[in-house]
Amino acid sequence: MNQKLLFPVVTLALGAAGGFFVGKGGKSEVTAAGTETASISRSSRSPSEMKVESRSSSSRGGSASEIFKMPGQTQRMQALLDYYSGLSPEQLAEEAKKLDSIDMPERIMASYILFGKWAETDPMSAMAFSDKMGFTGMFVKPTIMQSWASVDPTNAAKYYSENPGQFAMMGMFGGRGGSGGGPMGNGAASIIAGEWASQDPTAAMAWAKTLNGSEKGNAMSSIVSKVSQTDPDKAIALAATMEGEEKTRANRQIAESLGSKDWDKAQQFIAGLPTEEQDDARRRAFDGLAKENPQKAIEQLSSFTDPEQKNRATATVAEELSKENPGQAFELVISSPEEAQGDAMRSVMMNYARQDSSAALASIEKLPEGETRDRAVGTYVFATPSTNYAETFTLAESIKDEGDRQRAIGVSAAKWMTTDPDAAKAAVQQSTALSDDVKKRISEGGDFMRSMRDGGGFRGNRGGGEGGGAAGGAGGAPAAGGQ
Repeated sequence: MNQKLLFPVVTLALGAAGGFFVGKGGKSEVTAAGTETASISRSSRSPSEMKVESRSSSSRGGSASEIFKMPGQTQRMQALLDYYSGLSPEQLAEEAKKLDSIDMPERIMASYILFGKWAETDPMSAMAFSDKMGFTGMFVKPTIMQSWASVDPTNAAKYYSENPGQFAMMGMFGGRGGSGGGPMGNGAASIIAGEWASQDPTAAMAWAKTLNGSEKGNAMSSIVSKVSQTDPDKAIALAATMEGEEKTRANRQIAESLGSKDWDKAQQFIAGLPTEEQDDARRRAFDGLAKENPQKAIEQLSSFTDPEQKNRATATVAEELSKENPGQAFELVISSPEEAQGDAMRSVMMNYARQDSSAALASIEKLPEGETRDRAVGTYVFATPSTNYAETFTLAESIKDEGDRQRAIGVSAAKWMTTDPDAAKAAVQQSTALSDDVKKRISEGGDFMRSMRDGGGFRGNRGGGEGGGAAGGAGGAPAAGGQ
């Protein structure tokens, strides 16, 4: 298993799969994979290359449960990788049966590493085992397929083509088709194509073109996305062999990659595209530039002639800039046209409040009453780590939009109640910005906070309809400007 990719990919897997593993009750009725005959070989490598030295748990010492008693999460990941690497497929099957006895989130981490290693040495038995895991097995298959494709994409692709029904539900649990989201968010074809592209993009593209429907487009997109990161010229050559929407999509990806690397070259590339594709491609190129060099992206804002495109570009670069310089990002937002400030302010203030709460509060005080200030305050109330709860509560009361104000006060009160519930409830009762019904619900806690979390409850004219979270969407991930 590729160790340099282990930790970020495990993180993605934990985030994507956690809810499903946590929600699964009882024990999995799984047994070791049988000896069914497969229609394809285990791997294109020879048996001697595929053979893994079998060592028992006792000879290696320790166990997965003991590893999770070690200090340090990264140490545990490495220890699990070392532990599972020395086991035969039969021993890995026995270890897989023990996963249900491990607490969360350790079980998810162990599952990813175990099945990832198993798939690199004996993917057929790993697949067979997943078929005996019930509902949970469906969430193991992406891991198996990605690890298999990372060492043997040819046979992984052949297996997929011969058993498409096994992977029909993949790609339906988050992510964006073939272009991102980690193994749980992509379809099997995208996973195989992306891994294959790292080794032989031409062969990967030839295979992708044999697919049908959305799988074909997603697989091609995965290939171009991977190649464009390291070899834009090769990606351009691959895109030239494509047609229709697949080609248009590939050109957008190439534009974004070029934008992050060479803005002038990106503009040359875009100028050669069909006129109807150029606006979208330029938008994506700017996204790439903003992520890589937000200061340079600011210099390019004046080149946008379409107001809507410029507003979106401003929001994009402001969000990226706020990761390193939130004060400058704040000034960029408030110097922009009012229609460009909404989502941009939400994104910027999320970072500003967390990085420098005092400076963020001082910046808010510069703002006149209105929609931009409401969004800034609502986001600040949610994001700030400040423990001056009385000050934050008063700030929340100053929001003019009724729905946004009630949500922000609810969030502020909830934070305050974690340390001084009596003072928080007293502030709620004394507030002149809340109705008696809302005061009661906030003081009682559960119903009010649940209604905000679920997107219901008090929806203002604008705020509540834009995210359903605290302060009109500030409680969730900030919406980047049009991304």
